[in-house]
Amino acid sequence: MGEKFFGNSTFYDRRAKAYDAMVASPIYNRVLWGTHPAQYSAFAARAIGSGDGPLLEVAVGTAQATALLHVASRRPSTLVDMSAPMLELAKASIRRAAGGDVPRRITFECRDMFSVPDGQRYETILGLGLLHLVPDVGALLTGLSEQLEDRGTLFLASLVKGSARSNAYLKLLKARGDITQARTAVELYELAAKANIGRVTVSHEGAMAYLRISS
Repeated sequence: MGEKFFGNSTFYDRRAKAYDAMVASPIYNRVLWGTHPAQYSAFAARAIGSGDGPLLEVAVGTAQATALLHVASRRPSTLVDMSAPMLELAKASIRRAAGGDVPRRITFECRDMFSVPDGQRYETILGLGLLHLVPDVGALLTGLSEQLEDRGTLFLASLVKGSARSNAYLKLLKARGDITQARTAVELYELAAKANIGRVTVSHEGAMAYLRISS
């Protein structure tokens, strides 16, 4: 399994800076998704604070929501994205948060999230704004779960159906090919439970759902 299902791998290469500004905008998130960037950071904080072993953040993008958290944490952390421009922005976010050099325990890998180095396993895997990009949620969850240590945990977020405005914009994004599927939080829970990889909990705020699976 690979990240080919994300479609055009250069999509975010061309839009990295615009995406960086968009995801950090409280107005954009409130108007379209009924949420706030601080809520993404709060979810990420729960993931990063859930243990002290190796952590993997997949599809890290620009690390807007997680840079300060990674710097404050003492965990060995690997930040992965297929887009080199996105990963460069993530590095810049980490450097700013650190006030200088990137801590040595934080590494960056420009690769497919499923191309894990042989033998590497993680206590925690975090992915923000991810599941609405994939057509087969079960396959993604299974692929990521295979990288977990025993009793590891997945923390994954996804856009879901919400208000009429959110749903209209999701429909537009799907028509443009920017997302693959607009699901409800209940549908997301059912797909995760069907994957049968651990205990599933789902919460949501506005049009953003937060999925936690403990193996």
